[in-house]
Amino acid sequence: MTCYRSRDNWHSYVKYSLSEAERDEMASHLANCPECRSIVAIIQETLESLAKKQVILYPPLDIKINVMKAIDKNRYRENMVSTNPFHLFELKNWGVSMIAAGILLFALNLTTLNPGSENGQMTELHTELGKQITIPFDKMSQVANDALEKIESLRLSK
Repeated sequence: MTCYRSRDNWHSYVKYSLSEAERDEMASHLANCPECRSIVAIIQETLESLAKKQVILYPPLDIKINVMKAIDKNRYRENMVSTNPFHLFELKNWGVSMIAAGILLFALNLTTLNPGSENGQMTELHTELGKQITIPFDKMSQVANDALEKIESLRLSK
């Protein structure tokens, strides 16, 4: 294990949260690397120091009652009845957006009902609208594929 790779596991080693193989690999690295060994020792000392000085605080038993008494209930009653006329439009916009999304999904799924499609293949839309719909999905698919390939290459390089 090299120092740049062991750096990610210092805290896990101190907290005993590494797997047995990783723990053995880290122990053998620490035996040969005085720099990492000193850093792990500092982390362990800090953890022990914090554990010794830990103070458990208990809130007063009547804290909930005191907080509830301190709340000005009249202030919140006034704000419950909104005088903002745009508040109603916000809810309407959500409804319209949901209906539009449903119609779009329904229209996209109609292509599977086309009797010309064979073996469950979707028909291609050669219209301008069809091209505008597929371009963003193709780009998202390409970006997702590139990201997965990078993750896989990183996983294999470890």
